[in-house]
Amino acid sequence: MVGNNIRGQLKAKQASNFLQKIADDILATNPNAIFRNDDTIFAFADYEIIKFSDEYEIWKQDDYVVSCSSCRIALAWCIFDKYNQVTNANNLLYLENQLNGKQSEMMHYRHFINSRKITPMQREITLNRLDVAKDQYQSLRKQINKSINVAKYWQQKGFDNETIRPRITAD
Repeated sequence: MVGNNIRGQLKAKQASNFLQKIADDILATNPNAIFRNDDTIFAFADYEIIKFSDEYEIWKQDDYVVSCSSCRIALAWCIFDKYNQVTNANNLLYLENQLNGKQSEMMHYRHFINSRKITPMQREITLNRLDVAKDQYQSLRKQINKSINVAKYWQQKGFDNETIRPRITAD
């Protein structure tokens, strides 16, 4: 009786492993699947997004393509690339670079404002520049969010095309 119970557990474990392998194979080859495994995101059977410290590297079919500072941008870039939206993909990277530049600019202004060797006039000018940089930063974030929403639209459009099936009607 104990032997049958152990044998049953082994069969259940083997069946579980076999089903997991089948699921992994299907996910790895599905052109619309996106799944995470530790610090790596696999997307659309062609892309890998790998996290390295503070950036995400995008690999397409084992070739390095580009790096991004956020996972959302990396995934949106993959969607644009999948649907041959080169202009949108390049614009997204351009906006991200502009956003990173604005972050650095704002940090520089904050550091300068807090220094002891600054005159009141310099402080006022720097505060005005900081306000302008903050406004530009918020504008860039909105543009990036719009671009990501466009990528979501393209992906949803792909799902819709995949699920459209002709209806069987009774005559």
